[in-house]
Amino acid sequence: MPEAGSEFERIAALLAALPPGEGVVVGPGDDAAVLRPRDGRDLVATTDAFVEGRHFRRDLLTPAEAGARLAVANLSDLAAMGAEPRWALLSLVVPKAWSQAECLLLERACARVLTADGAAIVGGNLAAAEGPFAATLALLGDVERGAAWRRVGARPGDVIAVTGFPGSAAAFTALALSGSPPSRARVPAAIVERVVAPASRVKLARALAASGGVTAAIDVSDGLAADLAHLCEASHVGARIDQASLPADAALNEAARALSTVPATEGDVLTRLRLGASDDYELLLSIEPSKWTDCERISHELGVPLARIGEFTSGSARVLAAASGREMPLDVPGWDHFSEQT
Repeated sequence: MPEAGSEFERIAALLAALPPGEGVVVGPGDDAAVLRPRDGRDLVATTDAFVEGRHFRRDLLTPAEAGARLAVANLSDLAAMGAEPRWALLSLVVPKAWSQAECLLLERACARVLTADGAAIVGGNLAAAEGPFAATLALLGDVERGAAWRRVGARPGDVIAVTGFPGSAAAFTALALSGSPPSRARVPAAIVERVVAPASRVKLARALAASGGVTAAIDVSDGLAADLAHLCEASHVGARIDQASLPADAALNEAARALSTVPATEGDVLTRLRLGASDDYELLLSIEPSKWTDCERISHELGVPLARIGEFTSGSARVLAAASGREMPLDVPGWDHFSEQT
């Protein structure tokens, strides 16, 4: 019998009660999973790592909340390709500070979020090490052959649209760290909910894919302006963003007020939050103008906020147009793992 807390006992606990997945010929417990792709489909693969102290803090997120965000980070990548999630591999690097119970909470939350979109955890790895806790999820999905969305394909005149309320994750971090000790009690409840239980956009992506209106896509995980730049560069287009059309709600406005040094700066803070580095896991889409009404209707039916924020242009310039008509270069930096951001 393995001793309490041994590697094999921990693995057995992690594997217990994992929901089965469609197309799983051999699931967890063997040296590798055996998976059966569907005919006429292309495989889509992505992976993300969450490292404690870099991607999340234990004083601001519980293990279960970190697990949910890890799942949605990967689901967001598949949504940006118009793909359906199917199978996942979860690997944990566990220091002594993390208990078996905490690892189980993270894994169960991750599995629950994946299951809601049709994916199952079919294997992974467990290792002990010094240093920070790290969880890596690899997610496989599929899409109709040749139909995957890409960053390439946006055309001048196409609508620029974004889901949700980008900047919420940045507001969460800024407000939570604005005092000592760090606390999410300073953060509006609606923003806390978006961060600790982020919404997957897979169902919207699949519905929009069926409509045929999306010409290019990217997920917003580094920041709206930075991810827009990636899409523009891939598609060889420019962009004109209407500042007044950037989505905001009462919670984001409240956060901007709390972070403003004087009332006159509130609008600037709100704009920086919505455009700057922020891991929101939303979708930034290029939509054929004639299909915009259909896409807007689909998003409304699914209860997903979808805002038309500008249009793609010829050339390479990316500008932010203020209500006054003044245009400013849109060069707000996004998240960079190798910068000094924390």
